[in-house]
Amino acid sequence: MLTKNTIKQIASLKQQKFRKELGLFVVEGRKMTEELLHSDFEIVGVYATEAFLSDYPAFAQAETVTEVQMQQMSGQDTPPGILSVVKIPQQGEIKTTSRLILALDGIANPGNMGTLIRTAEWFGIHDIVCSKDCVELWNPKVVQATMGSLFRVKVWESDLAIYLHHAKDEGKSIYGALLDGENLFQMQAKPEGILVIGSESHGIRADVLPCITHPVTIPRVGDSMTESLNAAVAGAILMAEMTKFD
Repeated sequence: MLTKNTIKQIASLKQQKFRKELGLFVVEGRKMTEELLHSDFEIVGVYATEAFLSDYPAFAQAETVTEVQMQQMSGQDTPPGILSVVKIPQQGEIKTTSRLILALDGIANPGNMGTLIRTAEWFGIHDIVCSKDCVELWNPKVVQATMGSLFRVKVWESDLAIYLHHAKDEGKSIYGALLDGENLFQMQAKPEGILVIGSESHGIRADVLPCITHPVTIPRVGDSMTESLNAAVAGAILMAEMTKFD
Protein backbone atom coordinates (compact mmCIF):
# COMPACT_ATOMS: atom_id res chain seq x y z
CA MET A 1 0.00 0.00 0.00
CA LEU A 2 1.34 3.38 -1.02
CA THR A 3 1.78 5.59 2.05
CA LYS A 4 1.85 9.37 2.30
CA ASN A 5 5.54 9.17 3.27
CA THR A 6 6.32 7.13 0.16
CA ILE A 7 4.47 9.63 -2.03
CA LYS A 8 6.38 12.48 -0.37
CA GLN A 9 9.69 10.69 -0.89
CA ILE A 10 8.99 10.01 -4.56
CA ALA A 11 7.87 13.61 -5.09
CA SER A 12 11.12 14.82 -3.51
CA LEU A 13 13.09 13.08 -6.28
CA LYS A 14 12.19 15.97 -8.56
CA GLN A 15 15.09 17.75 -6.82
CA GLN A 16 18.74 16.82 -7.33
CA LYS A 17 19.46 17.20 -3.60
CA PHE A 18 17.12 14.36 -2.70
CA ARG A 19 18.10 12.17 -5.66
CA LYS A 20 21.67 12.33 -4.40
CA GLU A 21 20.69 11.87 -0.76
CA LEU A 22 18.41 8.89 -1.38
CA GLY A 23 20.33 7.39 -4.32
CA LEU A 24 17.15 7.16 -6.37
CA PHE A 25 15.70 8.61 -9.58
CA VAL A 26 12.37 8.48 -11.40
CA VAL A 27 11.43 7.06 -14.80
CA GLU A 28 8.07 7.98 -16.34
CA GLY A 29 6.12 6.77 -19.36
CA ARG A 30 5.23 3.48 -21.03
CA LYS A 31 8.15 3.21 -23.44
CA MET A 32 10.70 4.28 -20.84
CA THR A 33 9.31 1.74 -18.38
CA GLU A 34 9.49 -1.02 -20.99
CA GLU A 35 13.14 -0.15 -21.62
CA LEU A 36 13.81 -0.05 -17.88
CA LEU A 37 12.27 -3.48 -17.28
CA HIS A 38 14.63 -4.99 -19.86
CA SER A 39 17.69 -3.39 -18.26
CA ASP A 40 19.98 -4.32 -15.37
CA PHE A 41 18.91 -1.29 -13.31
CA GLU A 42 17.52 -2.07 -9.86
CA ILE A 43 13.87 -1.06 -9.63
CA VAL A 44 12.49 -0.04 -6.25
CA GLY A 45 8.87 0.31 -7.30
CA VAL A 46 6.53 0.65 -10.28
CA TYR A 47 3.26 2.60 -9.93
CA ALA A 48 0.42 3.01 -12.41
CA THR A 49 -3.11 4.36 -12.52
CA GLU A 50 -6.16 2.16 -13.19
CA ALA A 51 -6.76 3.97 -16.48
CA PHE A 52 -3.22 3.22 -17.64
CA LEU A 53 -3.43 -0.45 -16.62
CA SER A 54 -6.75 -0.88 -18.44
CA ASP A 55 -5.02 0.25 -21.64
CA TYR A 56 -1.76 -1.62 -20.96
CA PRO A 57 -2.49 -4.77 -18.91
CA ALA A 58 1.04 -6.08 -19.58
CA PHE A 59 2.20 -3.85 -16.71
CA ALA A 60 0.10 -5.76 -14.18
CA GLN A 61 3.09 -5.99 -11.80
CA ALA A 62 2.76 -2.25 -11.12
CA GLU A 63 1.13 -1.08 -7.89
CA THR A 64 -2.15 0.69 -8.61
CA VAL A 65 -2.38 4.32 -7.51
CA THR A 66 -5.03 6.99 -7.87
CA GLU A 67 -4.85 9.83 -10.39
CA VAL A 68 -4.28 12.26 -7.51
CA GLN A 69 -1.40 10.20 -6.11
CA MET A 70 0.21 9.98 -9.56
CA GLN A 71 -0.12 13.74 -9.99
CA GLN A 72 1.61 14.25 -6.65
CA MET A 73 4.52 11.97 -7.56
CA SER A 74 4.97 12.89 -11.21
CA GLY A 75 7.33 15.57 -12.43
CA GLN A 76 5.29 16.12 -15.60
CA ASP A 77 2.40 18.51 -16.12
CA THR A 78 0.39 15.69 -17.67
CA PRO A 79 1.49 12.43 -16.01
CA PRO A 80 1.72 9.51 -18.46
CA GLY A 81 0.10 7.15 -15.94
CA ILE A 82 3.08 5.00 -15.03
CA LEU A 83 6.10 5.86 -12.91
CA SER A 84 9.06 3.86 -11.63
CA VAL A 85 11.54 4.54 -8.84
CA VAL A 86 15.03 3.26 -9.62
CA LYS A 87 18.31 2.98 -7.74
CA ILE A 88 21.16 5.13 -9.06
CA PRO A 89 23.95 2.69 -9.95
CA GLN A 90 27.37 3.16 -8.40
CA GLN A 91 30.02 4.39 -10.83
CA GLY A 92 32.94 2.04 -11.22
CA GLU A 93 36.29 2.38 -12.96
CA ILE A 94 36.04 3.66 -16.51
CA LYS A 95 36.25 0.63 -18.80
CA THR A 96 35.27 1.39 -22.38
CA THR A 97 34.58 -1.06 -25.21
CA SER A 98 33.48 1.24 -28.07
CA ARG A 99 35.99 2.06 -30.78
CA LEU A 100 34.74 5.63 -30.68
CA ILE A 101 34.07 7.22 -27.28
CA LEU A 102 32.02 10.38 -26.77
CA ALA A 103 33.38 12.94 -24.27
CA LEU A 104 31.11 15.75 -23.10
CA ASP A 105 32.67 18.92 -21.71
CA GLY A 106 30.32 21.04 -19.62
CA ILE A 107 27.03 20.13 -21.32
CA ALA A 108 24.52 21.99 -19.15
CA ASN A 109 21.21 21.64 -21.02
CA PRO A 110 19.27 18.50 -19.99
CA GLY A 111 17.67 18.12 -23.40
CA ASN A 112 21.04 18.27 -25.15
CA MET A 113 22.56 15.77 -22.72
CA GLY A 114 19.75 13.29 -23.18
CA THR A 115 19.73 13.71 -26.95
CA LEU A 116 23.50 13.18 -27.16
CA ILE A 117 23.20 9.93 -25.20
CA ARG A 118 20.35 8.75 -27.42
CA THR A 119 22.22 9.75 -30.59
CA ALA A 120 25.42 8.06 -29.43
CA GLU A 121 23.59 4.75 -29.10
CA TRP A 122 22.09 5.20 -32.58
CA PHE A 123 25.59 5.43 -34.04
CA GLY A 124 26.94 2.47 -32.07
CA ILE A 125 28.76 4.48 -29.39
CA HIS A 126 28.16 2.82 -26.03
CA ASP A 127 30.68 4.70 -23.87
CA ILE A 128 30.38 8.35 -22.80
CA VAL A 129 32.69 10.24 -20.43
CA CYS A 130 31.34 13.49 -18.96
CA SER A 131 33.09 16.32 -17.17
CA LYS A 132 32.01 16.77 -13.56
CA ASP A 133 30.07 19.95 -14.34
CA CYS A 134 27.80 18.39 -16.96
CA VAL A 135 24.12 18.38 -16.05
CA GLU A 136 23.23 15.53 -13.69
CA LEU A 137 22.56 12.29 -15.53
CA TRP A 138 19.50 11.47 -13.39
CA ASN A 139 17.79 14.81 -13.98
CA PRO A 140 14.23 13.88 -15.13
CA LYS A 141 14.61 15.89 -18.34
CA VAL A 142 17.87 14.10 -19.17
CA VAL A 143 16.32 10.71 -18.41
CA GLN A 144 13.29 11.46 -20.60
CA ALA A 145 15.35 12.80 -23.49
CA THR A 146 17.43 9.61 -23.68
CA MET A 147 14.27 7.65 -24.57
CA GLY A 148 15.72 4.54 -22.93
CA SER A 149 19.29 4.76 -24.22
CA LEU A 150 20.36 5.65 -20.68
CA PHE A 151 19.75 2.01 -19.72
CA ARG A 152 22.10 0.66 -22.39
CA VAL A 153 24.88 3.24 -22.78
CA LYS A 154 27.66 3.46 -20.16
CA VAL A 155 28.09 7.02 -18.87
CA TRP A 156 30.93 7.97 -16.55
CA GLU A 157 31.76 11.21 -14.73
CA SER A 158 35.43 12.19 -14.62
CA ASP A 159 37.93 15.03 -14.51
CA LEU A 160 37.82 15.28 -18.28
CA ALA A 161 41.16 17.03 -18.76
CA ILE A 162 43.01 14.35 -16.78
CA TYR A 163 41.13 11.55 -18.57
CA LEU A 164 41.95 12.99 -21.99
CA HIS A 165 45.59 13.67 -21.10
CA HIS A 166 46.00 9.99 -20.22
CA ALA A 167 44.23 8.96 -23.43
CA LYS A 168 46.51 11.20 -25.49
CA ASP A 169 49.59 9.75 -23.78
CA GLU A 170 48.32 6.30 -24.76
CA GLY A 171 48.29 7.42 -28.40
CA LYS A 172 44.55 7.73 -28.87
CA SER A 173 43.18 10.12 -31.47
CA ILE A 174 41.14 12.84 -29.82
CA TYR A 175 38.78 14.80 -32.05
CA GLY A 176 37.47 18.13 -30.83
CA ALA A 177 34.55 20.10 -32.24
CA LEU A 178 36.00 23.59 -32.82
CA LEU A 179 35.14 26.53 -35.05
CA ASP A 180 38.66 26.68 -36.50
CA GLY A 181 39.27 22.96 -37.05
CA GLU A 182 39.71 20.94 -40.23
CA ASN A 183 36.66 20.52 -42.44
CA LEU A 184 34.89 17.42 -41.11
CA PHE A 185 33.74 16.36 -44.55
CA GLN A 186 37.23 16.45 -46.04
CA MET A 187 39.28 14.75 -43.34
CA GLN A 188 37.79 11.20 -43.54
CA ALA A 189 38.06 10.71 -39.79
CA LYS A 190 38.39 7.12 -38.63
CA PRO A 191 35.62 5.79 -36.36
CA GLU A 192 37.96 5.30 -33.41
CA GLY A 193 39.38 7.37 -30.59
CA ILE A 194 37.51 10.03 -28.61
CA LEU A 195 35.14 12.74 -29.86
CA VAL A 196 34.89 15.79 -27.59
CA ILE A 197 31.80 18.03 -27.66
CA GLY A 198 32.03 21.29 -25.72
CA SER A 199 29.41 23.22 -23.79
CA GLU A 200 26.61 25.14 -25.46
CA SER A 201 27.95 28.55 -24.42
CA HIS A 202 31.73 28.16 -24.10
CA GLY A 203 32.71 25.26 -26.32
CA ILE A 204 35.68 23.11 -25.32
CA ARG A 205 37.39 24.65 -22.30
CA ALA A 206 41.01 25.79 -22.11
CA ASP A 207 42.36 22.91 -20.02
CA VAL A 208 40.93 20.36 -22.46
CA LEU A 209 42.13 22.03 -25.68
CA PRO A 210 45.76 20.80 -25.36
CA CYS A 211 44.45 17.22 -25.43
CA ILE A 212 42.85 17.63 -28.87
CA THR A 213 44.90 15.91 -31.57
CA HIS A 214 42.41 16.45 -34.41
CA PRO A 215 40.45 19.75 -34.34
CA VAL A 216 37.38 19.40 -36.57
CA THR A 217 34.71 21.82 -37.67
CA ILE A 218 31.36 21.53 -39.40
CA PRO A 219 31.61 24.11 -42.18
CA ARG A 220 28.82 26.62 -42.50
CA VAL A 221 27.27 27.20 -45.91
CA GLY A 222 27.10 30.63 -47.51
CA ASP A 223 27.16 33.79 -45.42
CA SER A 224 25.16 32.51 -42.44
CA MET A 225 25.47 34.76 -39.40
CA THR A 226 24.76 31.91 -36.97
CA GLU A 227 27.62 31.75 -34.47
CA SER A 228 27.44 28.05 -33.71
CA LEU A 229 25.32 24.92 -33.82
CA ASN A 230 23.33 23.47 -30.94
CA ALA A 231 25.56 20.99 -29.06
CA ALA A 232 23.27 18.03 -29.70
CA VAL A 233 22.92 18.88 -33.40
CA ALA A 234 26.68 19.30 -33.80
CA GLY A 235 27.27 16.04 -31.97
CA ALA A 236 24.84 14.19 -34.22
CA ILE A 237 26.51 15.48 -37.40
CA LEU A 238 29.98 14.61 -36.11
CA MET A 239 28.96 11.13 -34.96
CA ALA A 240 27.19 10.41 -38.25
CA GLU A 241 30.20 11.44 -40.34
CA MET A 242 32.77 9.71 -38.15
CA THR A 243 30.95 6.36 -38.07
CA LYS A 244 29.84 6.16 -41.70
CA PHE A 245 32.75 3.89 -42.68
CA ASP A 246 32.56 1.72 -39.58
